[in-house]
Amino acid sequence: MALGIQARKSNRAIAKELNVDEGTVRRDKKFLETPEHLRPVKKERPKKPKKVKPAYDPVDTTSLELHFQRMSKALRLWIAEEKMVLNEIEYVLHEAGKRLYLGRDRVSAIPVPTESPSEFMSVTRPDGSVWRDFIPNPDFWADWLAFCLPRQHELHRRLLRETSLWARS
Repeated sequence: MALGIQARKSNRAIAKELNVDEGTVRRDKKFLETPEHLRPVKKERPKKPKKVKPAYDPVDTTSLELHFQRMSKALRLWIAEEKMVLNEIEYVLHEAGKRLYLGRDRVSAIPVPTESPSEFMSVTRPDGSVWRDFIPNPDFWADWLAFCLPRQHELHRRLLRETSLWARS
């Protein structure tokens, strides 16, 4: 546009070259002619917070089934990433189930997570850069997994059972 102005071309000719509307060229010229200290300043508007909705609806069976499938996939991926062997998998699953069963009164008070299972697990997973010398043991993973599992008793029992069967195959 600056070359068109220097060549004293008309607004219409500049607009045709740039493939824009003539009004756009007129407005831009007016803006460029205004001294910088008099130009309007764009103000940052506060962003509306996103509506947070739960990852699943505890009363909707379709939603629970979809959450179960996502959780199952995330759990299998986590087991593969940790390179766990069968006896570790069995121990962690058993202990996580036991912790959920023993703390079933407290578990219902925990709100339904808002993230998908894989996001939730990655956010709550210990970070190696922060923990440096910490090597998670199976009891730690059982506590962590119990925290990540769904809050419905039957759903997490089914998830632990199917993951155990998957690990054995």
